[in-house]
Order: sequence, then structure tokens, then C-alpha cells
Amino acid sequence: MAPFETVRFGTLDVPEQEQIEFQRQQMKEQQAKTMELERAYTEQARDLARARSVERAYIPMTGYSSGEPFIYTFGQDNQSQLTIRNSFDGDSDTAEGEFDVDESTTHIRCTINGKANAGKINIKVLYPGGKVFKDLSITSSAQISFSQSLTIKEEEKKKYIGSWSYRITADKAEGSYTLSFMTH
Repeated sequence: MAPFETVRFGTLDVPEQEQIEFQRQQMKEQQAKTMELERAYTEQARDLARARSVERAYIPMTGYSSGEPFIYTFGQDNQSQLTIRNSFDGDSDTAEGEFDVDESTTHIRCTINGKANAGKINIKVLYPGGKVFKDLSITSSAQISFSQSLTIKEEEKKKYIGSWSYRITADKAEGSYTLSFMTH
């Protein structure tokens, strides 16, 4: 057989089979590129939608930060958010505060995150009437991530509307926490 001679297998010559296989491979690569572009487009559209919703709700932040717990609030119409963060290096400390939920509020979301390498951080959130909404202890046994959303029905307003309170206690804690409370 000569070095460049075409050999027949079935009804196709070898160069034709190679060409068809090459075209199949190119089609697979093109499909993969198309799928990747579609994924990127979908992700961009989702990010744009999120950015637009944030843009509509954005109001310049107010608050303070002085090396102490970082607190900020913002709101538009009946939307508001309170976020409190702190970290500890073996310290013991206590912080208390309140946040108001007004009559126009229809949704509440509470998020608590934290991690402690040593000691304990306790976060307690109370309903306006003083009953416990959430009481979490953050220790070295696990990183904590809690989130709860509530929809306020007209007949339940008494339970949710008013001054909620929180109490954060750190006992020889090495770690950090974030408490966030959002309403709209």
C-alpha cells in the first residue's frame, strides 16, 4: 500500500470518516461554547435584575463605625434594615438594643451568622411583647447560619408590630457574629 493511498472501510473512505469525525468534534465544541454563552447571558440578566432592584431601593447609608460594632440602617417607604457586627479576641461583653417594626410592615426577615473559635457568643432576639423569637449560642462546635422570614397577616399584627429587642453576650469569646433584621 502506498503511503497516501485511500483505504475503503464499508462505504466510506478513511479520509471521509476522519472528516466526518472532525466535523462532529467541531459541532460538539460549538455546542459547548453556545451553552456557555447562554449560561453567561442568563447570569448577566439575573445580575442586572438584582442590580436594578437594589438601585431602586438604595438610599445613602447612615450610621456610625468607630472600631466598635458596625451598625447601619437604610430604608425606603416601609423598608428598613438593621445590621450589627462584632468580633472578639477573648473578650467578654454585652450589648442590647431595639428596633421598631411599624404598622405598614408586611414582611420580616431575621438573619444570624457567627463563628467562635473559643468561648461563647449568645444572641437573643425578643418579640415586642418580650417573648423569645430566637436564642442562639455560638460556640466552637459549629459555625451558625440562621435565617427566618415572616409574612405578617392582619390578624397577627399585635405580635409583630412594635419594638423588638436584642441582647448579645460574649463570654471569653474568640470569634464574630452578624445580626441582621430586615422589614418591608
